[in-house]
Amino acid sequence: MSSAVDWREQLQDDAYGLMQEKPYPVAAPLSLAALAEILQECVRVGWRVLPLGSGSSFPANFALRNDRTFAISMSRLRDVIRLESGRVYCQAGAPLRKVLLLENPVERKTIGGLLCGTGDMVTRNAARELWQRTRNVVVTDAKGRINTLSGPAAANYSLSHGSSLLVESRGKAGIVVGLELDATELPVELGKRSLCAASDEQLPFAVSRQVSLRTIDATSLFDW
Repeated sequence: MSSAVDWREQLQDDAYGLMQEKPYPVAAPLSLAALAEILQECVRVGWRVLPLGSGSSFPANFALRNDRTFAISMSRLRDVIRLESGRVYCQAGAPLRKVLLLENPVERKTIGGLLCGTGDMVTRNAARELWQRTRNVVVTDAKGRINTLSGPAAANYSLSHGSSLLVESRGKAGIVVGLELDATELPVELGKRSLCAASDEQLPFAVSRQVSLRTIDATSLFDW
């Protein structure tokens, strides 16, 4: 299949947020609906999808597996909404400084980037605490549909371990578009209250190309 696709023609509306076409297309959609349409079009033409956060970084030996890869930034999906019962919903592009009070700087700028990225020990510890406060993770599947997966702060987490595949996955197990956190005030100061999960729970290693959450990525859309 040819890699030639006129993305400027396909994604003319400003809602898609197409920012560049070369060396690979990058878009920052304004809504989940626009994000879903981009995913569906990528499936239709046989392209892969690479999720990006603000300030995304990769190891020195990073390389895309093929030239048919479309990068989607979460930078414009940054709403923070207070819910009932002492919970907060944050879109993946929400700036860390608005949600978390961190004693030491971390190597990520957004909520989604902290959860799904990797980094030094300080960053990993912050991600661990954030994960343990997470009630639900909202992700999109390869067809652009919204899925809600239970996190460690949810009562039914023991029945839904599939969500842990998303942690440190760099987006290879689906695109995280939002987190529902146990929090009554913002920003949340980490390390100042009891954790919701076992204190010895470790983050999983980054998801490999051989390990994927097939209910989310049945077409290998995110295997970039």
